[in-house]
Amino acid sequence: MDIALQLFAENGFENTSIANIAKHARISQGLVYSYFESKDDLLYQILTSGMQKIEADLSPEMTMEDFLASADKILSHILENKQFFKLYNMLSMQPKVTQRLSNLANEYNALINMMTLFQNKFGEAAMQEMLLASIIFKGFSIVASFGDMQKVYQVDTLKNVVMDFLKERYIINNNFSKNIIR
Repeated sequence: MDIALQLFAENGFENTSIANIAKHARISQGLVYSYFESKDDLLYQILTSGMQKIEADLSPEMTMEDFLASADKILSHILENKQFFKLYNMLSMQPKVTQRLSNLANEYNALINMMTLFQNKFGEAAMQEMLLASIIFKGFSIVASFGDMQKVYQVDTLKNVVMDFLKERYIINNNFSKNIIR
């Protein structure tokens, strides 16, 4: 899976074959197929594994403080797993691939858990806050994942800026109605 992740992230999903993965992993194609039904199944398992690491920190009972602690862990996870997020971001821009893997999003409980928290805190503005948080994480993962951007933006500093923004928005100010996007 690690070799496949690397090759998918470097060459793209469509441009990477099971034969190429097996060659780089120094195993037979048959061995790959003994663990995975297809290239799509291999990709699905890679994405599921990566998403489970994020999901582990988000629960339906979390408080806003729990969310901020999870956000910090998620940003660190992005920095530690740049290849995964490079692949994830590349796939999100490939409609043919995302259509085949659309059921993965339906299984992603982290989104449901975040939405529950945001509905409890922001009521009608929950969707706006959810979209803002999603854009922040997505943008951070793009900057962290793509080599040249890492040098320009100094992702460790950017992580601190993002966390300061989230803390200010959701904890320090504590006047949520003032912070809602209009």
